[in-house]
Amino acid sequence: MDNASPVVDPPSPLRLPLTVVLALIAPPLALLAWIFLSGARKATYFRSPWIRLGLGILVVGAFPLLAVITAAAVGLWPDPNPNPVGLGLLFFAAGVVACLLTLIGILRVARTPATA
Repeated sequence: MDNASPVVDPPSPLRLPLTVVLALIAPPLALLAWIFLSGARKATYFRSPWIRLGLGILVVGAFPLLAVITAAAVGLWPDPNPNPVGLGLLFFAAGVVACLLTLIGILRVARTPATA
């Protein structure tokens, strides 16, 4: 008889189809869907330094653009209709890097055996 205990919280059956659909529509959301629907391994994914670094880069890259948009919306920015192209490109580049790092983290966690 095998003494290994079964996984208490298995991955959602929607994890794979939802990830595939989101990968076609919005790849960053597909990565997050894979992590959040992974059941008991969700904590393992968030302990990965690759995933933490990816999410951190995304937050740091998005902050300047969101700050300008917010400041313009409340009237603190000199131009009520700013066109922060540079900040938008920074956000896009940070998003690409964040997706790659998160994907590396997902693959590394998926290759490690699950511990009970």
